[in-house]
Amino acid sequence: YDVPLGESKDWINCTRCKYGWCCSEGHWAEYESRHTREICDLYNEACSVELFRFNHVRSHGDTFLHLPRTVLSEPMDPLPRNWKEYFEMRCSDDYAMKALLPKEFFPAATHSLSQTATIMYGMYSLDETFFTQADSLTIHVVGAAPAFEMLGGAPNCVWEEIMHCLPAVKKMHVVFVGPEVSNCFADPSDKLDNAISCCPDCVRKSRSRLFSFVAKTYHDYANASKHFTKPDFVAAFNTGMFEEPDTSSWKPSLDIILDMDVPSIFTSYNKFEAEGDCKILREVGARMTTEGPVLNPFSVDYHTVDPSEVDGFFKSSMYCICFRGRTEA
Repeated sequence: YDVPLGESKDWINCTRCKYGWCCSEGHWAEYESRHTREICDLYNEACSVELFRFNHVRSHGDTFLHLPRTVLSEPMDPLPRNWKEYFEMRCSDDYAMKALLPKEFFPAATHSLSQTATIMYGMYSLDETFFTQADSLTIHVVGAAPAFEMLGGAPNCVWEEIMHCLPAVKKMHVVFVGPEVSNCFADPSDKLDNAISCCPDCVRKSRSRLFSFVAKTYHDYANASKHFTKPDFVAAFNTGMFEEPDTSSWKPSLDIILDMDVPSIFTSYNKFEAEGDCKILREVGARMTTEGPVLNPFSVDYHTVDPSEVDGFFKSSMYCICFRGRTEA
C-alpha cells in the first residue's frame, strides 16, 4: 500500500497477535475471518524466536548457539527421528531443564544445528554403514550463502557436531561453494586448508577439521579448480533452483554431482519449492530415494514470516530430497 509522501496512515491489525495489518476498516472486514488463531500462533512463534535471537546478538555481540557438548564414543544407533529425540540424546541434561529456559531457547538452537543434523540424516538415509565407519570425510556445501551457512561471516563450531556424532572420523574437510561466498571474504578464491581449532577432546584424539571457501558456481569449481576433489557427500540448503535464472545455473552443477554418483541431500523452504526442485532433479535423471520431497525431521524448528505472501510462513530446510547418481537408462 503506497502512502503519499508527507502523509501518514493509521493501520489496523489483529488485537490478539498485533499482526495482520490492513489499511482500512473495509479491508479488515474482508480479511478478519482468514486471520485465524492458528495464524496468530504462527506470527507469535516466528517473531518471538527472532526477537530472542536478536536480543542475544545485542546483549552478547554474537549469534546465538547452543551445541551438544558430549563427544560420542559410538555412532548414534538409530539416528534420532526428530528434534526432541535429538536433544534428549545429545544434551539430555540441558533438555531436562527445558521448562526452566525461555521457550525460544531450543527452537533457536536449531537454526545452526539444522545444517549438520540434516547432513547426518542424509548420510544415514543414503549409506549409514559407510558414514558411520569412515575415518575421513569431505563434504561439499553447494550454493553457500551469507544468510544461512555463512551467518556471522563464516561457518561456526556447529560443524564439529558431525565429528562428535561420527567418532570414527579423524579428519573432516568442509568446502563451501557458491558465488555468494565472495560476500563473506575479502579473498575468497579457492582458499583451501583453513585449519579450524577443535574441542579439547578432539585435539587429544588427533582429530582435525578443515574449511575451504570457493566463490564460484559448483560446475566452475569442478571444471576449473586444481583443488577440486570428489566429495563423500554433497548438501545444498534452500536451493530455489526451480526458479529461473537459478535453474539454468544449477543444471550444469547437477550434472557434475550426478556424474560423481555421490550421496546428496537438497532442501527447500516449503512444499511448493520442494516440488519444483524435485521436478528439476527428475529432468536431469537423479536417482532419488523417495518418490518426491519429504518433510525434513531436522528443519529449523520455528517458522519465519514470508514477506512476499499474505500470512505466509516457511521453515528453513522444511523439505528435503535425498539422491545419489542417475537413474538407469
